[in-house]
Amino acid sequence: MGSSITVVGMGADGWDSVAPDGRAHVLSADVLLGGRRHLELVPPTDAAHERWPSPLLNGLDGLLARYAGRRVVALASGDPLVSGIGTTLIRRLGRDAVRVIPAVSSVALARARMGWAAEDCDTVTLVGRDVGALRRYLTRDRRLIVLTSDPSSLSTVARLL
Repeated sequence: MGSSITVVGMGADGWDSVAPDGRAHVLSADVLLGGRRHLELVPPTDAAHERWPSPLLNGLDGLLARYAGRRVVALASGDPLVSGIGTTLIRRLGRDAVRVIPAVSSVALARARMGWAAEDCDTVTLVGRDVGALRRYLTRDRRLIVLTSDPSSLSTVARLL
């Protein structure tokens, strides 16, 4: 495809949590891609703002082709390689075409708040997956951090537990 993109993670504190290198990329971008919430968190720039297509995978190639050759920055939550857009873009464009500047992930924040070491718990992503996939992780005394993409899956997870 010939595209390259920088993915900038934002932590729970929004713009204040963006690394200095990430801020520089955002402020100098020609195009900012992201969800509405992320696009609203950045300071005003001259960059075009474009929301992710829905469904994402069906419209992603067209979106990226439209901005090929421009300085494109994708905004993401936390670490874009934890069930995030960074992973999707690397799969689509290849590792050499994607630069990732992470922030603290939601997984790291959850572990810190609960006092759980990374090696003492498992992270299960249900983002874009069937909630039933959680069943294989449900064993006695196992610590899980479960990532979901929408509030409707929470009741299904609760029923499984």
